[in-house]
Amino acid sequence: MQVIKDIAELTPIAQKACKAFLYECEQQGLKVRITETYRSQERQNELYAQGRTKAGQIVTWTKNSRHTSRRAWDICQDIKGKEYSDTAFFKRCGAIANELGITWGGTWKTPDMPHFEIGEIWGEEEMTTEEKRKFNALVEQVDKLTKAVENATMVYNYFDENFPDWAKDTVQNAVDKGIVRGTENGLGLTMQDIKALCFIERLGLL
Repeated sequence: MQVIKDIAELTPIAQKACKAFLYECEQQGLKVRITETYRSQERQNELYAQGRTKAGQIVTWTKNSRHTSRRAWDICQDIKGKEYSDTAFFKRCGAIANELGITWGGTWKTPDMPHFEIGEIWGEEEMTTEEKRKFNALVEQVDKLTKAVENATMVYNYFDENFPDWAKDTVQNAVDKGIVRGTENGLGLTMQDIKALCFIERLGLL
């Protein structure tokens, strides 16, 4: 059965939590790889049966996992041969999760060290004021970086809601003068192109 590793398969708030967690791990030099995010109930039941009614070792203690509600993710260390053997690695990841109000399975009575999740009402009652402050600050930073990457790679074809308002008049002027002709798909401008046109206009050369 397919193993889903895509963060986009998590709920919106879980995506933010996971991205903030990964960002902070990276900042601390931890090489983290996501091994699973959303898990269907069918897969959860299959994993639960392993070591019980099916061959293999027991890998989960419940049929009711937050993986199935898209609020959990599993990780390993992204170093060949040390994926799951480095306890210190998981403990450091667990400490980061604790700072962000994220639950780490390594603290459970039956430890699940690769597992991280958010609660059903996470982001409100389950987070302390300090945890919420730290998390919100980190999410804001991650969102800015994500937006910067998206802006750098995005192609702007039309004057729609995604097109920067501050550049519409300049680009329209360039289109009217035949400087920007675009392609059959639209304007075909990157953010770098748009900024260059604005700079040329400020120089009085447009």
